[in-house]
Amino acid sequence: MEVRTLGIRHHGPGSARRLRAVLERWQPDLILLEAPADSQPALRQLTLPGMHPPLALVLYDSKDIERASFYPFARFSPEYQAMDWARQHSVEVRPIDLPARHYLAYREEEQFILFPREELDVPSVIPGKSKKELTLQLRRDPLSVVAQLAGYPDSESWWDATLERGGAAGAEETFAAILQIVTDLRETFPEASDTENEQREAYMRQEIRKALKEPVERVAIVVGAWHGPAVHDTLLRKASTDKAVLRGLPRVKISQAWVPWSFPRLARGAGYGAGVTSPAWYATLFDHPGNAVERWMSAAGILLREEGFDASPAMATEGVGLATTLATLRGHERPGIEELEQAVLSTLAAGVRERLALIHDRLTVGGTVGFVPPDVTTVPLLEDLRAEVKSTRMSKLWETAGQHYLKATKSDPRGGIDLRQPNDLRKSHLLHRLNLLDIKWGRLQPGGPDSLSSFREVWLLEWQPEFSLLTIERGSYGNTVATAAGAYAREQAAGLRLVKDLAELTLHCLRAALPGVVPRMMQLLRERAAETTDVAALLAALPALVQTSRYGDSRKTDTTALLLVIDELLPRLTAGLPAAATNLDEEQGEAMVELLAAANYNLAQLGNPELDDLWLDGLLRTADAGGVYPGVEGHCLRLLYDRDRIDGPAAATRFSRALSRARGARAVAAWIGGFLHGSGQLLLHYPPLFDLVDGWIAALEWEDFEEVVAQLRRTFSGFSRYDRQQLMGRIRVGEGEAPAEREEPVAVQQPADPLLAQLLQWIA
Repeated sequence: MEVRTLGIRHHGPGSARRLRAVLERWQPDLILLEAPADSQPALRQLTLPGMHPPLALVLYDSKDIERASFYPFARFSPEYQAMDWARQHSVEVRPIDLPARHYLAYREEEQFILFPREELDVPSVIPGKSKKELTLQLRRDPLSVVAQLAGYPDSESWWDATLERGGAAGAEETFAAILQIVTDLRETFPEASDTENEQREAYMRQEIRKALKEPVERVAIVVGAWHGPAVHDTLLRKASTDKAVLRGLPRVKISQAWVPWSFPRLARGAGYGAGVTSPAWYATLFDHPGNAVERWMSAAGILLREEGFDASPAMATEGVGLATTLATLRGHERPGIEELEQAVLSTLAAGVRERLALIHDRLTVGGTVGFVPPDVTTVPLLEDLRAEVKSTRMSKLWETAGQHYLKATKSDPRGGIDLRQPNDLRKSHLLHRLNLLDIKWGRLQPGGPDSLSSFREVWLLEWQPEFSLLTIERGSYGNTVATAAGAYAREQAAGLRLVKDLAELTLHCLRAALPGVVPRMMQLLRERAAETTDVAALLAALPALVQTSRYGDSRKTDTTALLLVIDELLPRLTAGLPAAATNLDEEQGEAMVELLAAANYNLAQLGNPELDDLWLDGLLRTADAGGVYPGVEGHCLRLLYDRDRIDGPAAATRFSRALSRARGARAVAAWIGGFLHGSGQLLLHYPPLFDLVDGWIAALEWEDFEEVVAQLRRTFSGFSRYDRQQLMGRIRVGEGEAPAEREEPVAVQQPADPLLAQLLQWIA
């Protein structure tokens, strides 16, 4: 009997090609694969028609589906290629790793000791590292030591440069060299192995011994490179020792399923330890090993042209040449993704890192998502969702076409739920969690300005056929709606750069009752707020921050860290406000007025005198600064008046000064628009201001009036209907008489000022 140990790298295209080449030439009768021994029923499904990788096998505790492990497979994973070859040649593939029923039980009892506390006697061969530091490094990533000795920053870059870029030539010699390298490493650092590894390798050796007793001639053992030496010398180790290591292992009953995976999830940046940094590039490298560089660079040019950038085929050719030169200078046979991205930055991307980021996301990491046919397995997340829908008594609305208000009745067609009722609260949590997962079954209907402190929510539900498929796709984030929503939210948060977006996501997590996610959100908020210097961005973030903190108050959630973000953010915001309000065009100026109004309203809800003083001081400095957009200046003055920082006579004086004809009619109209933004009550309650506006409009030349009439119309149309009616009534009855409240607009009779009256009547 002949046995070969083939040490591979998970998701390595070079390993996959070499493994397939060895299997094709050697034709083994049995393949023993590093995978949980109790996963065999599901593994047989991996290469069925309709299964499109990347996919992940999920093994989970049948009684507690939150305890689970995911095993991703890409087309360029050596394990996938081994199973695909075996299916085509009718060869058995047998998983031999420690069964999931044992290690999932260990996770519950926390008996795995990955990093023993005692100091280990490890020789220090890396300058600048203590024995303890080196030991911990070996436990985390043993091949990183080899990489550092070879001059690479990590094992990923070493393995990529050394073993992934070439073809399948010399496959047997390469596997033999890998086995020797790891053997030397493990002999030099025996402490690098831990309890988990010892148990896994003991179980694998037991399974190998069983296989060697069977009537087969050629056995291929396919395992991660680190385990190669431990299983290669199985016959030299005592079976009794391995049995002792495995004696008394706890166990749980497990279930298994397939879920779609994605290239971003496969990337190491998504938190998956055995991932790769460039899955889309590896897919290209695996599918087209002979011209992968040219294909990738050509795709980069096409992508940039589709986005509207100048990226000619000649520039792509130049990029290929530069990448090849860089690889040669670094001693590589051919370019890798590092050389490609450096070359594309200097050529097609024209030195613009934002373009490189686009290429990285689309062509290096990629967005490919796998597919699992609905009849293959039932995803745990879908099971949990159906159970939640049933227990919250919403089953009649799931998979029901059309729009339906939650808990609607004939007498109350919009329905609504009461968050003080336990089952209604569960409904709210479920719908918010689904929204976090981008499964928009329910849409929360807008409420009033104080809706965050209300215990009533109105939901409009509309089921779509793709929701079940979306649930299957999201199954890779967790086995329950709560855990999946939390994991998905954490992943989304890591990619957000704006404080506003993070604050809104935090509010969604609070509404979804995901307290475990919130602390990380708070930390990211503080980091992003500290990094942000854009005053407009900070202004836009304030309402979301305040609303989130108030939501925490109304739901008894600790949002102290969020209040600290506001405390740290506001001084920088008010200090930069005058400069941010200068040199703005009309569109930017009107947007700034909206931001100021929203920030002022929300800060007032906090009732914090210190923050109020800081805010109003900033508004006063902005109103007094030169070159500020007139609308912003006017609105700052109005807010100062509303908050009693300046009185009526002072406001009238500054109003009168602002109406100077030297400013020009358009600038004055913008100033009035800012001052009156959102409400005309001030014109009703302080007659001198009404007279000023009245007189200014009456004195306009017809050409000036034509220029500003649209701007004035926007200003007055922003008033409530009640305010407009009151102003019309004031014109009708004359100054000093109180107009009566009416449902319909008051007819104008002998107006004091024809232009203002006509303008108001036009709007009303």
